[in-house]
Amino acid sequence: MNLDLHCANCGRISGAGEIYCVGCGKRLPRTDGAAGAPDRGGAPAWGAPQVALGLLLFLTTLIVALFVAGGVGGLYPAQSLALGSWAGVHVVAVGVALIVWFLGARRTARPWRALGLARPRTSAVATGLLAAAALGFSILATFLYRAALDLLGLEMLRPTAVDGALLFPGAAAALTFQAVAVVTPVSEEIMFRGFALRGLLAAIGPGPAVVASAVVFSVLHLDARVMIPIFFTGLAFGWLYVRTGSVWPGVAAHAGQNALALLAARGL
Repeated sequence: MNLDLHCANCGRISGAGEIYCVGCGKRLPRTDGAAGAPDRGGAPAWGAPQVALGLLLFLTTLIVALFVAGGVGGLYPAQSLALGSWAGVHVVAVGVALIVWFLGARRTARPWRALGLARPRTSAVATGLLAAAALGFSILATFLYRAALDLLGLEMLRPTAVDGALLFPGAAAALTFQAVAVVTPVSEEIMFRGFALRGLLAAIGPGPAVVASAVVFSVLHLDARVMIPIFFTGLAFGWLYVRTGSVWPGVAAHAGQNALALLAARGL
């Protein structure tokens, strides 16, 4: 018997055992048929307390990754930044996997779906257009922010371009693209949209949850020069998640933005 639950608000299909929609956070209908009976599945798999703890653990993971990056980079000074960054990205990815699993996903009947690792509810064409719109908004916001800083003479706050030393030389540059344009988008979208935004939806609603997740997304990049443009990027990707019910469109847009930054650093 199919016990999947249909959300009347956004149309997203959630697995049995969920009582809040994995797409919009609205409460799902009862499944036991008894008036006044408790909802199937009990409490939500994770909420604001787990999100807060998860973000603290993510910050700890970032600190560990910085130490690992410094140590690994020192093993090959000629490519210290490229090698250290590659190692750090993968440490963060492992940390994210552990955080979202133990604080939430393992408690659900369908953990990958609960984290948004599911097919978007929008059509393929609509999903592509929405992802392109989110990417375009993010790039435009960054461009306007830099233009405003130039106009105001606030050069010290201007985001710096990606350092070309981040890329491995020659064909090995594929390793940098694998880390920055594949692993980073997947791990960050799972952490900030699939876990943090998803966990806040039921507690504060879609709009505030998108804003809150964008704030922590920007702050946890730990660089004051990029916090404002990354906040707008977080808004775009959060909106994309709520609109499609999946992290994959955000992963695609995020990957596109990171890949463009790497291509610019390589002079292409």
